[in-house]
Amino acid sequence: MFYNGRKNLCVVMSDPANHYQEQVCKTLTSLAQVRGYNLAYFACFTSYGVDTKNGRGQANIINLIPYEKFDGFIICHDTIANEGAVEQMFQYIKQRAKAPVVTIRRRREDFPCVLSEDCGSIQKIVQHLVDVHGFDRIAFMNGPEGHPDAKTRVHDYKKGLESRGITFEEKMVFYGDFWRRKARQAADYFTMELAKRPQAVVCANDYMAIALCNELINREVMVPEDIVITGFDDIWESTTNMPPLTTVTVQAGKMSELAFDTLVKMMRGEEVPKVQTVHSEPVFRNSCGCENMNFASVAKKRVRQNKENEDIMELMSSNTHMTVEMSEADCAEELVEHTRILQNPDNFVRNFFICLGEGRGDSYPKYHSTGPGYPDRFHSVGSVINRRIVQTEPFDAVDLIPKEAAEREPMVYYFFPLHNLDRTFGYFAINYKGVHSCEKTFHTWLAILGNALENLRLRQKNKVLLAELNNLYVHDALTGLLNRRGFEYSSRDLYERSAKDGQTVVIISIDMDNLKIVNDTFGHAQGDVALQEIARAMEYAAREGDACARTGGDEFTVVGTGYDEETAQAFLDRFQSHMEKFNEESELPYLVRASYGYYIVPPDHAIALDAAIVKSDNCLYENKREKKAENLDSVFRDSAV
Repeated sequence: MFYNGRKNLCVVMSDPANHYQEQVCKTLTSLAQVRGYNLAYFACFTSYGVDTKNGRGQANIINLIPYEKFDGFIICHDTIANEGAVEQMFQYIKQRAKAPVVTIRRRREDFPCVLSEDCGSIQKIVQHLVDVHGFDRIAFMNGPEGHPDAKTRVHDYKKGLESRGITFEEKMVFYGDFWRRKARQAADYFTMELAKRPQAVVCANDYMAIALCNELINREVMVPEDIVITGFDDIWESTTNMPPLTTVTVQAGKMSELAFDTLVKMMRGEEVPKVQTVHSEPVFRNSCGCENMNFASVAKKRVRQNKENEDIMELMSSNTHMTVEMSEADCAEELVEHTRILQNPDNFVRNFFICLGEGRGDSYPKYHSTGPGYPDRFHSVGSVINRRIVQTEPFDAVDLIPKEAAEREPMVYYFFPLHNLDRTFGYFAINYKGVHSCEKTFHTWLAILGNALENLRLRQKNKVLLAELNNLYVHDALTGLLNRRGFEYSSRDLYERSAKDGQTVVIISIDMDNLKIVNDTFGHAQGDVALQEIARAMEYAAREGDACARTGGDEFTVVGTGYDEETAQAFLDRFQSHMEKFNEESELPYLVRASYGYYIVPPDHAIALDAAIVKSDNCLYENKREKKAENLDSVFRDSAV
């Protein structure tokens, strides 16, 4: 794996574009590059939900990890909302991995962990609001009820109230989603549904706090003049919020560095503490009225934020164009040309690979599955190395990237699932310059790529179905020969081409003898067996390019070009010999027999095709009469001569 002989470390997380995860990634990447380790991030996104088909497609990334191949694991499982996937991953680690594991920000009894000592931080916020600002009506906007972090933070809130002699009231807690979506309901609750508006709302994270600030200000409820809002996490936007947000800083960089050092020690066989903590601390800003707003500083940060927002808008526009362009792709290999990554000279992408599973068929995606897991072999249908499109060879899944991507220097890659809903096609591997990580809209970009693969799969499926329908349209389902419709198309085409080339055309008419007797005596299934045998005899006797058709219940016709009397008779001899051999070797209680006749159209084509078919049929009927007169048309085996 990675082909350069260095030790390989695995990091598992969700939503790597979020503020906290981004800080973790940048710290770990920097440390790995400096200390000479390869680093593989296995990441997914929860932006579209967890308990959905899409959520299952995202969570499938845990099945891609070659657990046996890694020398160490750092697991950020507090970022992964899918608890079932988390437990499955830890089972895989215990069963398959032979390497040390460190977890970040959430305790597990079976592995050493590095925690953020959050306990006390919200308590200090509450105490500050009471001691400094004199508040006694302090509400709390929590995360989802039952979430581990939500439990910890509401407990801390209660302790803060208790320490100042304020009675906790359940009605003062509103349960949000650790995101922005419930800000409107929260604003309604705190300003309209409570009997008395709280003086302050302590939020369990910054995303909810910022969204609540914006919603209140839109209602002309000013922060902090009318109500104080505080957050938790100290994300970048907390410093550019109007007003800047009082919050709790979580030292993601220090936690990540401590986790990395702990893992390296374990890899060396050294003893490490079971639990290590990094303290978080309150940061008091203008949203609680404690800091005079530095407009110059905020303006400078706003300029940077506006630039980031402009970049996001440009990426969204690029994604729209990419959606349209990918819809026109005729094959998976064309997708790399429409990813638009290489069209942006300012991004930090160096290498990337669209890795699709190997399977049956000629066109990718060859593999797709709605079940858990990935195939054993992959091929990158779109390979970019040093920002140039290159061709790469298929590789084993445990190797993760094509061999052509090998470098001597430490290699850092992110791996994301490629899927549409719960249908997995493969994965996307990407490597950045420096310590850069994925952009805010990257999850949308991946979804577009997954949708494009699904469109290609459906187009391939429809093409096969259309071919089957076309085949059924012109072929007889029982014998596989042309049906009457197919015969009309093919025979007229042969007739017209032979007229231009000055060739003869033979029309051979064949009728099965006594089909009704076989059906009535032995059943229709046996009648079908007899008809199929006549078809096989026709195909055996025919030359390449001849049109063989079942034109009625027991009626068959052959049209061929370049025949004369000798070659026409040779056809009938081959046909008859095949039938005789079948009857000799068959244990059926009846004989399969047929009558036939033919007519050869001269090169000048002085007769129309329909008239030629009538002449051939007349020869057939003459043959039938002769056989009947000589008693050679009996179907029963015990009466055969």
